[in-house]
Amino acid sequence: MNSKVTKNVFYEDLQDAGKFKQLEKRLLGESNLPGPRANLGAASSFADAFGSDWVTGDAWELLAEWSSRAEADAPTDDPREFLPFCALQAMGTYYRYADSSRQQIILERCQAAMNDSRWRMREAAAMALQRIGEQDFGALRSLFDAMMGKASALEKRAFVATLAHPPMLKDAAHVLYALELSEYILDEIAEGKTRYGTEDFRVLSKGLEYALSVFVERAPEAGFRMLAKFAVTEDKRMQKIVKSNLGKARLAKKYSQDVERIQLLMNA
Repeated sequence: MNSKVTKNVFYEDLQDAGKFKQLEKRLLGESNLPGPRANLGAASSFADAFGSDWVTGDAWELLAEWSSRAEADAPTDDPREFLPFCALQAMGTYYRYADSSRQQIILERCQAAMNDSRWRMREAAAMALQRIGEQDFGALRSLFDAMMGKASALEKRAFVATLAHPPMLKDAAHVLYALELSEYILDEIAEGKTRYGTEDFRVLSKGLEYALSVFVERAPEAGFRMLAKFAVTEDKRMQKIVKSNLGKARLAKKYSQDVERIQLLMNA
C-alpha cells in the first residue's frame, strides 16, 4: 500500500462505509460554502486519497453517487455542492487505477460537468481532467479529439482550461497539441460556427483570454504564429482574445518584441 495514501486525512474514513455519513458531514463543515472560494485544500486532499488501487466497491459507489448530484440537491454556493466538487476530482485521481468500465463512467461524468450550470462544477471538471492528463495524456487527448467536432462552447472552454495546466505542459508535444486545439476553436469562432452573445460564449472567451498565453509561453514560435493569424481579423471579439493574451505578464515581459510585433499587426 502506498504510504502517502495511507497517511491521507480522509483515508481511514473511506475504508468503512459506516463512516461515510460522518465523512459527508465533515466535508460539508469544511467546505467554506457559502462563500467566494471553496476549500480547495480539503477537496484536493480528498481527491488525493484515491491515488491508489485500494478503492473499495463502497468507496466507488460513494464517488458515483456524490458526483451525480444535480443542482436541485447540491445548489450553487451551498455546502452540499462541495460533495460533487470533491467527488469529481477524486474520480480524476482514480482514473488511472480504474477498470475500463469505471474509466468510461469517469469520462462521462467529466463531460457532463463541463456543461453544468454551476460554475464550480465546471471548474471541477477541468481539475479532474488535469488529474487524468497528468497520468495519461493520451486518454485526455482521445476524449477531446472525439468530442471536438460537436463540442459545445462550454466543452471547448473545458478543453483549454484543462490544458492550461503547467504540470502537463512539460512535454513539448502536449504544448503543441494545446495550440492545435486552440487554433481549431479559434477557427470555428472566426468562421461563425460558435454562437456569439450567449453566456456560454462569454465563458469560452474568458477561458481563451488567458489560456492561450500559457501555451504560447512554452512554444513561442508556434504560439505567436497562431496569435498573428488571428490578430489581423476585424472581429472585435477575436481581437479581445488576442489582446488579452498579449497583455499577460508571462508574454509581455518575456517576449516583449513578439508582443509588440503582434500589436502592430492589430493596429495596422
